Amino acid sequence: VEHSALLLLGTAVVLAGGVLVSQALIRSASLVGDDALVLRAMGMTRRGLVSAATLVLAGAACFTQVTGRALIGRRDKLAVCWLLALAAAFLYPFALGWTRFDPYALGYGSIEFVTALLLVTFAAWWARLDLIVFVIVAAALAYLAGAYESRNLWDTLIDPLVALYAMVRLLAAAALSRSP
Repeated sequence: VEHSALLLLGTAVVLAGGVLVSQALIRSASLVGDDALVLRAMGMTRRGLVSAATLVLAGAACFTQVTGRALIGRRDKLAVCWLLALAAAFLYPFALGWTRFDPYALGYGSIEFVTALLLVTFAAWWARLDLIVFVIVAAALAYLAGAYESRNLWDTLIDPLVALYAMVRLLAAAALSRSP
């Protein structure tokens, strides 16, 4: 358990460094002009390249490739994919202006959103879904530290890239469970 905790802590440090490096790249790209347009066209805006969830999953995948050991269990990965897919289904359609309700606005310091996040974190901790707890805590710490240019908590939690990954992963798991 102690060894796993140290590995998790080391991964957190590496991911936090990744956030800072990505922000530096975005800031420098915004000074260049045309390159910034290319980055924006790829979905990499000034508010950040990727969310904390993307960094955690990518860091764990890199760790697995280097060491040959999986850092994230199947149960944790499926749980975080479900949570990310549900968050994307809640956030993105409404944020497009289809209704008067804008969940993206909740990310600007809404006490209701922070309370809901706290409840999700406690529920995940109680269910021993450590990856969800880690992603939420890493995102909250990055938000509080100002690691992202955006002052919206949603931007540190989720991005379209990780939302797409989560949905594809869930569809693949469903297809595998149906195959004979």
